[in-house]
Order: sequence, then structure tokens, then C-alpha cells
Amino acid sequence: MKQGLAFGLLGPVRAWHDGAELNLGSPQQRLTLATLLLADGRAVPVEEIAAALWGESVPRAARGTIRTYVQRLRRILETGEADPVIVSTGGGYAVRVPEDAVDLGRFRRDVRAAEAARARGEIRAAAELYKSAVQEWDGEPLAGLHGETADAERARLRRRRLGVVEELAGLELDLGRCPDLVERLAAEAQAEPLRERLHELLMLGLYRAGRQAEALAVYDKLRTLLAEELGVDPGPTVRELHYRILRADPELLGGPREQPKVTPVVTPAQLPPDLPAFIGRAAELAALTMPDPPDQSCPAVAVVHGTAGVGKTTFAVRWAHQVAADFPDGQLYVDLRGFEPEEVVVEPREAVWGLLDALCVPTQLRPDRLDALTALYRSVLAERRCLILLDNARDTAQVLPLLPGNPNCFVLVTSRVELSGLVAATGAHTVALDILSEEDATAFLARRLGRARVAAEPEAVRAIIAACARLPLALAVVCARAAYHPAFSLAAVAEELEAARGGLDAFTGADSRSDVRSVLSWSYRALSVPAARLFRLLSFHPSTSIDLRAAASLAGLPVARAQALFRELTAAHLVAEIAPGRFHTHDLLRAYALELVAAQDSAADQRAVLRRGLEHHLHTAYTAARVLSAHQDLPAPGEPDPAVSPRGFASYEQALDWFILEHPVLIGLTQRAATAGFERQAWMLAWMMRHYLDWAGHWRDLETVNRTALRAATDIGDTLGVAYARRGIARIEAHHGRFGAARTLLAESLTGFTVAGDTLARAYTHRQAIGVRQLEGDYAGALEEATAALALFRAAGSAVGEGAGLLGLAANQTRLGRPEDALVSGGRALDLLMAAGDLYDLALTLEVLGRACAALGRFAESAGYRERGIELSKSMANRGDFVTSLLHRMVTSALIYLSEARYQAGQHDRANAALREALTRLHDELNEPYLVIGGGDGATEDALRDVLTTLAEFLADPDEDADWYDRAGTVLHKVASTAEELGLGAYLTE
Repeated sequence: MKQGLAFGLLGPVRAWHDGAELNLGSPQQRLTLATLLLADGRAVPVEEIAAALWGESVPRAARGTIRTYVQRLRRILETGEADPVIVSTGGGYAVRVPEDAVDLGRFRRDVRAAEAARARGEIRAAAELYKSAVQEWDGEPLAGLHGETADAERARLRRRRLGVVEELAGLELDLGRCPDLVERLAAEAQAEPLRERLHELLMLGLYRAGRQAEALAVYDKLRTLLAEELGVDPGPTVRELHYRILRADPELLGGPREQPKVTPVVTPAQLPPDLPAFIGRAAELAALTMPDPPDQSCPAVAVVHGTAGVGKTTFAVRWAHQVAADFPDGQLYVDLRGFEPEEVVVEPREAVWGLLDALCVPTQLRPDRLDALTALYRSVLAERRCLILLDNARDTAQVLPLLPGNPNCFVLVTSRVELSGLVAATGAHTVALDILSEEDATAFLARRLGRARVAAEPEAVRAIIAACARLPLALAVVCARAAYHPAFSLAAVAEELEAARGGLDAFTGADSRSDVRSVLSWSYRALSVPAARLFRLLSFHPSTSIDLRAAASLAGLPVARAQALFRELTAAHLVAEIAPGRFHTHDLLRAYALELVAAQDSAADQRAVLRRGLEHHLHTAYTAARVLSAHQDLPAPGEPDPAVSPRGFASYEQALDWFILEHPVLIGLTQRAATAGFERQAWMLAWMMRHYLDWAGHWRDLETVNRTALRAATDIGDTLGVAYARRGIARIEAHHGRFGAARTLLAESLTGFTVAGDTLARAYTHRQAIGVRQLEGDYAGALEEATAALALFRAAGSAVGEGAGLLGLAANQTRLGRPEDALVSGGRALDLLMAAGDLYDLALTLEVLGRACAALGRFAESAGYRERGIELSKSMANRGDFVTSLLHRMVTSALIYLSEARYQAGQHDRANAALREALTRLHDELNEPYLVIGGGDGATEDALRDVLTTLAEFLADPDEDADWYDRAGTVLHKVASTAEELGLGAYLTE
């Protein structure tokens, strides 16, 4: 035991002095100490301590009781040293002890060091540091403490430990320590029977230890348990490992393969706009040079750090724009939101995912594990020169997976902390931003308020600058207030600031004048009561930007009233209108708003705000989904709360744009609803997104939200929700070629819909099964499903559904050699679907009619149908970000068939034009970076690159002689064959 004071959180809450254990008193007193220690030096408001002790049932005398607990703890921890351990702050308390005095601090320190060692390639050192971190644990964290806060912290700490255990196991497997490792992994897996990553590592360890049969048994046990407990199969990563173990894949024992370089489809230019009113910082800009990295195989890294509100982002963006031309391969930007509430901090996996989005890596082909995603990201950036701005980083662990692997890139990181671990690991150059100089702060005011006004009151200007601590954010807030009231003297402004001094924990300094809470609270108190409430409630939205109707719904206000309040907030510089009806708020202001919510809004009010936000997005998504499709394949969410203002849509394009813009918000809200007691809203919101996510090719998100939906619906015994969630998962299974699993899930959905008495949902389930059977090549089975669907649609009185059923008949009648019957069924389907206005099914029907005409030798008629279908499909998918979507591929496939019909009809020039367009679209699709990286063996990757070269060279030749069509067909055949080898060619080779 170390000398001095020491504390334990990773087991029973304990304390020692010079090795002798101290009696910390009652459980409530120990929970008070634990709450302060968990804050890691942050001042904890009394309200937060009270919530930890009593939850929502805080007694009237809570403040006095907490004061008593703190006084007792101070006496217990008194060691005669000069500095007290527990200090009072404005409205709260803080514990001031070194990091290594707390077992949790040592755990975090060792984890940071392990991550740094791993980044340097020191695998053995990293493993030892991870092991040291795990050894800090002494059983159940916070053992013996009770309450919602203690339970939540305990669960969070357990998750963190499991993550480290998994990282350690991965390294030990790489180091060949399988025999010693498997028993420990088996014990961990037994304690966490549903944690798939643990079981994956255990399977791999057993296999590498020569225990193949036991590895397969672990998988079988996991699969059975997941099926019994959740009604789902193991995830794709575990299934893939199981398959490879079955095959005794020797690569499971080998190292990673070299990744080839790739070329992005577009050059990203993601930097936020430069701020025209930028002032000063000339010395810091000059200091932020681009040094050569200490290791020429690593990227250059610079860290800009300083207190919140000091202007780190503005400074970094200004510098990045100045040097952007030096990075011809693009500029990437990620706001890591490191100092917002834990649930909205951007985790490394999410950040890498966003960077891969910017680099045009198709979502449906990305791996699941963070290390695999990071390897993919570094491969995409290999030998490129990119600037990467990582804004608002929380810690080194959040940044390390986002570093590219080559010296041609430059990474600029901003953070409120020094990121010493990152500096140690990478040799990063650091630039510290301090508050503005007096001269620059004066220029700041003059730029915004006018030189004459500032020059007229020099004493007041100096007082304002001092009260704002020369922080740019604080100065901007004051300027907004002063500019909004030009009749106010600056002396009056200075007096108000002086009277409103308070404290903001993130900005605590040596004296009260270095505290910016007074500025923010002053600005907040200047608002009307309704505007102040709206400002607070904006912090509930899981994004820094929000549209007017969503904000009105959060506050339960009419839209016109919310718009008026936003004008007040905008004038006060507490939000910015970044587009008509769309508003943005700074992260520091959001943090302040969250503090205000905790202090001023009851738990019941907070829950009501969350419910209204969920209802707004649920009903808006319902409306948007109904605009995208005329089908009634949606459970009705009921009438919205009168205080909620869902958005309407005047066109298909508006509805699609809304889904694209709010996509991350909807995913986050689904997860939040499922964990906050709004399970019904969770599964419904997941289903409202289903068609958009499907059409746009967001397969990973489609799986995530539907598995979340399944858990949520199962938790509340919602038969209908379980059935819809299984349909969503069935779509994913079919997409990945797991047709048996898809059929099983659809059969279970049918049972659920039958129990619920939902005839229309049964019909749509049969309709979904048509597609599964067709993908399998079972056209007779597909025809049976279409017949069943048609009967149910008619029984339900759904004309658009009847059209879909007839479309299913026609599609499979043609494939079964009955094109005349297909023309009859398809013609009736066309009439019904045209009346309903469903664009997607209309395009499919026109394609089916074109196929039937071609089978009968009526090629000119076939071409006419296909031209109409292509026009419709393009109207739905005319977007650059849909290059690998289902809709994009529908157009490509139809163009290939159109070229054949035109050629057979003697329209050779027009056939060439259609086939050239199809080949061009194929090149765009297959040139996505991840496809170039590959997924098969080296020979297949070489073949794909060869195909892309062949396509490019062929399309570059404008001459179309008499043999052009035949030569183009040869190229198409080569493309289709290679794509099929990678599992991408079903729609090309049909």
C-alpha cells in the first residue's frame, strides 16, 4: 500500500492512510465520497450529490445532511497536511488528490499508457500495462452502495473493465499466450454470457490452442442462449469466425495482410467556414508549423489546447484554411464532442465510421470491430496527403484510433486538456491557447460593436474585458447583448457583469474574474422566462443543430411562438440560425444548459421533454415514410400529443432530404428511447426508418436499430413490435445471403401478426418473403408467397397492396416461362400502382413488363417499358451519396436490360448509349475505396483492379464501331464475374 492517503472504488469503497484502513462511516457517507472521487477533481454541485444519495426523493434537509457527511469525511481524512482533501466550491464540493491515489485513477493511467504503447507498436508493453490496469480491480466496483446513480456508475465501470479485458485478450492472442488465456476468458464469458466479443476471443483462443471442438461448442452455446434470451443469432463477426474455424482456416493463425492503396471517389473538403471576425493569435498561428514527425513512418500531429471558450476551434479552422491547399487529397473534420454528456461523446468507432463516410467507403461493406475499421481507414489514407482536424477531443484514447498511418497526413487536434498521453505516444507538437491579450480583446470588441463606441468608453471596455476574463466566447456573448441594445452604455453593461459574477466549473481559475459562468448566467437571466426555458430544453436534442419544429415540440410550444423565442435567443448569441428554420448552439452553451436543466427542471418535466422529442421524430418519420412510399406497411403511431408539432412534406425530395439530414439523430433517439423506458417509441421509430435505410444502403444502421427494436419490444412483451423488428432483421439476413435465417424470422413475424390480428402486416410479410425466395432462385416458392400476399391484400381492401401482390405474380410468372400471364398480372399491377403513385413499385412493374415483352420477342415494347422505369428510378436516386444504394443498382440493372432490348429491336446506337451509361455507373460503384481494398484473396483483389482499369480504358475510347456492343458485352461479363466472386454480383449475373 502506498504512503499517504489512498482510495479504492474498484471494489468496496475504502480509504487508507499510510497503509492503515480508515472507517468511512455509513453507506450514505461512503456514497458521498465515491461521488466526489468519481468526478475526478471536478466540482460536484450539491444537487448532483443529492441525486446520487436519494434519487428523485430528495428530502428537504438534503443540503444540511450532505454538509454533515462532508464534515465527517473531512475529519476522517484529516492527515495534518496543509492542503485539505475535500474543498468547497460555489454550490458544491470537490476532492483534490493525485490520480495515483485512487485505484480508478491508476486504472485509467495504465490504460492510457497501454494505448500509447500500442500506438507505438510495443505490443508486449501494452499487454503488461493492460494487465496492470485489470489488477487494480478488487471485485464488484462500489460494492455495498445502492441507488440509481451507484448502479449506473457500477454498470459503466464494469463495461470499461470488460473493454480493457477484451483489449488485453486480443493482445495476448497476438503474442501467442493462448493456453494461459483461455481459462480466464472462459470465466469472463461465463459471467457475461451475452457479450459476443468475449466469446469471439474465447473461440479464437481455443482454436489457437488446438482445441477446435471446444471453440465450436462455445459458439453453439452462445447461439442457443441468444436465441432463447433475445430471439436473435450471433453477430456477423462471430458467425464469420465460426465459419472459419469450421474450415480450419490457417489464416486464423497468421498475421495481417498488406493492404493496397486506394483512390477516393471524391476529395473531401469538410472544414467548417472560416470566421471573418477572427482577431489576433498571430504568434500562435506562426507557432503552429507543420513539423516533420519524429518517426518518418507516422503522421505529423499537433495539439491545440486551452480552456473552454478560448477559441480553439476558431483558431484551428483559421489555420487549417490557410494551409488547406497543401493537402490536395482533402481535409477531414470531426467534432468529437469530448466534453458533452457521456451519451453523446463521439466514440472512436463512430468517428472512424464518419471519416470513412467522408472517404466514400460504402457503409454496407465495413467491418464491425474498431481495430478492423481503423485498419481500413489507414489503408484508405495510405500514401495520400490529407489534413485531419479532430475537434474537442476528450482524451488520448479517443484520438489514437483516428490517426492515419503515414507521414504524408497532418492531424490537428483541439482539446480542453493537454493530451499528454498523445504527445508522449506521437511526439505531437503542442500549441497552448491562452486568453486574449488586452489589445486583442479590445480589437475583438471594436470589430463587433464599432470602433467609435469602444473608443468612447475606455474604462468600461477595460471592465468588460476583465469581467469576461478575456475569453472569446464570453466576449462574444457580451457583444451580442450590447449590440442588441445599442442605447445601453458600455458602463451599464460592465455594471451588470460585475453584479452577475458566479462560477462555471469548467472555467474555474485563480480568482472570480477568470470564471465565465457569470457571463453566461448573466446572458441567460436577461432572457424572458419562456426563452430561458427553450434554451435549457435544447440540450435534450442529441445534436448541436435542431430544426424549428423539433425545438417547438421539445418545449411543447406552438411553432410561431418558438420562432419568436428563437429570435430572442439568436439576438443574445445563445444560438445561431445556420439555415432558415435550423439553429445551432455551441457546445459550451449546451453544457451550461444541461447544468440549468439539472438545477431547475424536475425529473418528471425532463421525462416529458424527452417523450415530446421522441413523439416529434416518430410522427415526422411516419409522415416522411408515407411520402416515400404509398404502401401502408407502417404501424400507426396514434395521434401525437397536442403539444408536439410534427413536420409535413410537400414532395418526395423533401421527405428524403429530411431522412438524410436527421439520420444520425434518429439512430441516436432509437437507442435512447430503448434505454429510457420508451420501448414502444423505440421499435416504431426503427421501423419508420426501415425503407430509407434499405434504399440508401445503410445496412449496418438497419441492423443496429432493428436489433435494438427487438430487445425493446421483447422487454415490454409487445407482440407487434417483435414481429416488425424480426422483419427488419430478416431484411439484413437476406441481404447477406442468409436466406434460411431470413425465412425463419419472417415465419415468426407472420405468427406474431396473426396473434395481433393484423391482416395487412401479414400481407406485407408474405410480400417481403417473395424477395427472399427470388434471391434464392426459388421462383415457384416466390409465386406461392405472391399468391398468399395478394389474397391478404384483397381481404384487407388495400389497392396499392393488391398492386404489389400482382407485381410479385408477374415477376415470377416470367421467370417460370409464363410471360403472357406476366403481362396480364403486370398490366393490372401497373394500373393500381399508378393510381396509388408508388414510385418504387411502379419502376419495378415497368421492369417486369419489359422483361415479359423481351421474353415474347417484343423488344421495342420492352425498351419502352424499361425507359419509363429508368426515368422513375433515377428520380428517386439522383444523388451522389446513393452510388452504392439499392436504387442506384436498380438503374444500372435496368440500363443493361434496356441496351439488350434496343439492340434486339435494331436500335444499335441507342443500345450502345444505354450500355455505356450502365458501364459508367458500374465503374463508379466498383471504384469505391473499400472494394479496391478488397475482402477476398489477393488474386481476386488484383482481378477487381484489373476490371476497373479495363472499364476505364474501354469507356475512355469514344469510338463506337460495329463491334462495340459485342466488345462492351465482353467487358460487362468480366465485371459481373469478378463482382460475383466478391459477393456483389447477384444483380449483375441474374
